[in-house]
Amino acid sequence: MTILLVIALLTFSIAGTAGSTPDQPPDPYVPETGPFTQEQLINYARTYGTPLYVYDGNLIQQKLKRFRGAFEAQYPSVKVFYALKANTNMAIVSLLRNAGAECISLGEMQIAVRLGFRGEDMLFTSSAKTPEELRFAIEHGVTINLDSFGDLENLRKECESRGKRARISFRVNPDVDPHTHRFIATGHRFSKFGILLENDEIIRAYEVARACRWFEICGIQSHIGSQITELEPFERNARLLAEVVRKLRERLGIELRFVNLGGGLGIPYHDGQEVLTPERLAEGVCRVLKEELKGLPRLPALWLEPGRYLVGDSGVLLATVISVKDTPYRDFINVNTGFNHLVRPLLYDAYHRVRVLGRSADLKLYDVAGNICETGDILACDRLLPTPASGDIVAFLDAGAYGFSMASSYNSFDLPAEILVRGDKVDLIRRRGDLEELLRSQSLPEDLRR
Repeated sequence: MTILLVIALLTFSIAGTAGSTPDQPPDPYVPETGPFTQEQLINYARTYGTPLYVYDGNLIQQKLKRFRGAFEAQYPSVKVFYALKANTNMAIVSLLRNAGAECISLGEMQIAVRLGFRGEDMLFTSSAKTPEELRFAIEHGVTINLDSFGDLENLRKECESRGKRARISFRVNPDVDPHTHRFIATGHRFSKFGILLENDEIIRAYEVARACRWFEICGIQSHIGSQITELEPFERNARLLAEVVRKLRERLGIELRFVNLGGGLGIPYHDGQEVLTPERLAEGVCRVLKEELKGLPRLPALWLEPGRYLVGDSGVLLATVISVKDTPYRDFINVNTGFNHLVRPLLYDAYHRVRVLGRSADLKLYDVAGNICETGDILACDRLLPTPASGDIVAFLDAGAYGFSMASSYNSFDLPAEILVRGDKVDLIRRRGDLEELLRSQSLPEDLRR
């Protein structure tokens, strides 16, 4: 969370001006509350307390079925991996157990293994893999997606010391602009991720790997960013990767088993927003791959890593109104959560739809302010909302991805509870944090005890 706080301070000027008079009229107020009714959400808040994350488990599984089906209709061999970083709650991951698991850390790999994912259905992608992480991936047969020549050498040492081979792919930096927020654009030339295409650097990486007996070269991967809503960046990325696949076969005789186009498909965060559908995405990138690779004896499998698309719009964050504050300059709705529980508005200038549950009258322009002691803790700016009373419930929609997974206990607030809803079945999948949980890893020196 330290990094997030630094970003918060660096973006102070942005946050300080975000509440100024908007350049265009605010969005009209819409009472629709995502996959749940207002009555359901109010009942969940009263039963489990707030702050509370609520997820629709049936919707998550429907999204996986639709995404996979869209690509299977266009391409002969498809494998979908859920990107655990979007939401790592074990119940959520378990709902997606018939997909693979794309992991960023030892913890995510351990969660996947604990839930029954096989190594062959896991992919480990990180730009800074520790020896402990590499050893775990090797032992469990996880495909390791290498990010640099240093990464390659570290893995070679671990394989040699353990006398075991590793399945590998390389992450390519294709220098593709995904037209998304700069903090979640990962495929441009200045990004920390991947090996560059220029000067055939990626070809050299495969050549070095081919000469090492400890590596089983399996594929190639590129992930250009998150919350992408246009087709062109995905098509361009597919075309560039296909070119590398052809070069590897022609120059080095390497036949790749898979091409991994990563994830990044966005969801609508605004009412009425039109976004790229899985069907249109599949049609576009699969057409490119089949055209560019038609000369190969066989098409490599297509791997994909959706995260946000699968879980984002399934989740709602519920909070309680503490007070309404009117000033000559701004009017605020103060709630009992903040960027410690939903950092996206501060970190990415992200927009989440806000609903005041059970209210529809006395619409006014409000900023929804969190309870963190930071000026930038504004969860929503310039929103036309019904005037609430203390104790009312506010819902932040589309919070299923990068909500709880990025949460912290900053200001010593408890972490929220989480519930999973599947039809009439409601399960508490994470209890609310408490002081003992907050302090459990701390130790007080004897001379400082009273």
